[in-house]
Amino acid sequence: MIKMDKPAAGSSLQKRAKAGLRRKAVLSPENFANLTPEAAQQMLHELQVYQIELEMQNEKLHQSEVAMDTALSRYFDLYDLAPVGYCSISEPGLIIEANLTAATLLGVARGALVRKPFSRFIFKQDRESYNLCRKRLLETGQPQACELRMIRNEDTTFWAHLEATAVQEADGAQFIRVILNDVSARRQVEAALQESRAFNLATLDALDVEIVVLDRDGVIVMANQPWRRFAVENSIKPGKPAAQTGVGVNYLDICQASSTSNPAALKAFVGIRSVLDGRLPGFSMEYPCHSPLEQRWFSMNVTPLGDNVVIAHTNISAHKQVVDALREQEEFFHLIAESIDDFIVVLDLDGRRLYASPSYRQFFGATRDLRGTDSFANIHPQDRERVKQVFRETVQTGIGRQIYYRFLLDDGSIREMESNGSVIRDGEGRVARVVVVSRDITERKQMEDQVRQLAFYDPLTNLPNRRLLNDRLNQTMAASMRSACYGALMFLDLDNFKALNDAHGHAVGDLLLVEVADRLKSCVRQMDTVARFGGDEFVVMISELDVDKSESTLQAGLIAEKIRIALAQPYRLTIKLEGKADTSIEHPCTASIGVALFINHEASREDILKWADTAMYQAKEDGCNLIRFYG
Repeated sequence: MIKMDKPAAGSSLQKRAKAGLRRKAVLSPENFANLTPEAAQQMLHELQVYQIELEMQNEKLHQSEVAMDTALSRYFDLYDLAPVGYCSISEPGLIIEANLTAATLLGVARGALVRKPFSRFIFKQDRESYNLCRKRLLETGQPQACELRMIRNEDTTFWAHLEATAVQEADGAQFIRVILNDVSARRQVEAALQESRAFNLATLDALDVEIVVLDRDGVIVMANQPWRRFAVENSIKPGKPAAQTGVGVNYLDICQASSTSNPAALKAFVGIRSVLDGRLPGFSMEYPCHSPLEQRWFSMNVTPLGDNVVIAHTNISAHKQVVDALREQEEFFHLIAESIDDFIVVLDLDGRRLYASPSYRQFFGATRDLRGTDSFANIHPQDRERVKQVFRETVQTGIGRQIYYRFLLDDGSIREMESNGSVIRDGEGRVARVVVVSRDITERKQMEDQVRQLAFYDPLTNLPNRRLLNDRLNQTMAASMRSACYGALMFLDLDNFKALNDAHGHAVGDLLLVEVADRLKSCVRQMDTVARFGGDEFVVMISELDVDKSESTLQAGLIAEKIRIALAQPYRLTIKLEGKADTSIEHPCTASIGVALFINHEASREDILKWADTAMYQAKEDGCNLIRFYG
């Protein structure tokens, strides 16, 4: 409830009223004749003072009423425009009142909600949950909350979070205040996360890689299907159940127990423990794991995952001989790669890194082992799919391409990259690897952008300059030919700009020009063009009006009037002086606007600009702050 202070002049007014009665008695016909001129003059003075005091009291009362009205208006604005819905519900369950947000969420006009059962807007299958929540609230008096589905527009549902509070008024009547919040998006995210988790688990089970997740103590908390299958087929100790390598078993204890007879087990133990303790960012090793039937080699990769680690065992027996045969060639390749400044990375056919040159790792700040990591993970999300598509085409065709994209460094900064891809083929001519040579072109691209900015944009307002305006006018004229719709070009000249420059200097004038640019942009669509033509002259180009000239003229006039009104508002400019306090000035400034319609290529670009300029000068001659059409 909003309380307003009452004027503290009640007793004073009462006293003055009594004094007035006494004066009235004195001024009665039977007494007035007895007054001396001096007494009559004194009485007149007192009456005048009394009248002034009454007027002052009335003014204070009026100000109090205005303040109360303003406070109430602000309260109701906050209530109606709150980001959540508010409803007041009577004890029988009828809606007493609701704010605009609640009406919008329910898809019903605000007035139509009053005296409607609130349960009517609850999804039928969820009404029992609502009734239980309401019952607990009325029985305990404690605030209650629940999530349920509600009905919008009588045909769609959405998830809502309700917070209900019981309120008792002064007369003893009780009602329920409900806060209503749409949580459909959060529910969708939760469902997507559940689906993603199920998908990830299914994907892990489908991989031909044995994967487990260990907690900080080395206990297995997750194992995929290939791991469980391998455990069944290859028990760690003869005669022991395969469950010894299942969920709940301490994998580090198994490695440590086997370390006395198996050096690889000791190496695995030390590596996993180091990653768990944070001493290593990752760990990988190759080790033999022979069976009575075959000679087998595996690779193990340990990757941190929060406080846990992910261990992936991959059977590399089939590739062992190929790797050994290629080692000498790879050493030669590495020698070359480590001797140049460009960034070289070798990828497998899935885009995982097999090798990264020292310059690559140093530039991108990669301190961990990059082998086996996704090369697309650090590519800017907006460029990632395009780069992946080029990579897939390179793998499929064997033909490399040059590509430009943005790369995200570990520190969050973005670098512009230029990359060229080529392929390595196996003995049968199939693509086996992709080699990518990249270089950082960030500085070069920044220089190109700066050159383009200087060439096509006004440095003060960041609006297109005359050169870019001409190009866009050509494009708009071509679009007009295709669509048969009129366009409009408006030429604007500020009416009172020179006075500001003369009084306060060009720096203050520049502040006004920047403000004019902002106001112009706010008056048009994003597809339209606002340009600075030079000095205090601006051009606004409107495209895609209408096929009818009269309708297009009307539309252009409305836009021009909107601009005229916006520019005619006073300009409040803050002057900053070094070593002095900021100074604010207010300057009136209007614009004279000339408008020219055009369609197709029935007139040249120069003619259209000349038409609008002529119309603008006509507006100047007619008195300024006016709009004039050419023709």
